[in-house]
This record gives sequence, structure tokens and C-alpha cells, in this order.
Amino acid sequence: MKCRYCAENLRVVNEKLLSSYGEKCLGNPAGFHVAVSDGVICVYCGNSVKSQNYKPHTKYGTSCKNSPTGMHCLQ
Repeated sequence: MKCRYCAENLRVVNEKLLSSYGEKCLGNPAGFHVAVSDGVICVYCGNSVKSQNYKPHTKYGTSCKNSPTGMHCLQ
């Protein structure tokens, strides 16, 4: 998966998106990586999302520490 802002390849470590130079994204004014949407992973934490009670849910729960809204987002 790639970052929407800096186009670096990303890997997921727990609930964080990391590139070859770390957590900080040089292209995003907010300073964090955001994955390109594929409709399956949360663009903020990179984990697979399933619907549970009409809310996006990963193995870490319904809340996303990296998202500005606090919830997982698919796009």
C-alpha cells in the first residue's frame, strides 16, 4: 500500500502506518501517512475493516487512534 501524500510504500505496525523513514509524512501538512483507499483497509491505521453493527471494525475495535474523527475510514 502507498501513502496518498508522499507515495512511499507503507507497512503496518500495530495501528500505525510506517514508511522507510518512519511515522512522519513529509507530504501531509498534518504530519502522518494516509493510505490510498482500496475499500478493504482503514486508510489511517492500515488494518482490515469489517462491518459490525453498521460501524467499521478492525481487530483493534471500532475506534482508530490515527483518524481525525476517531473512527476507521475506508476512503
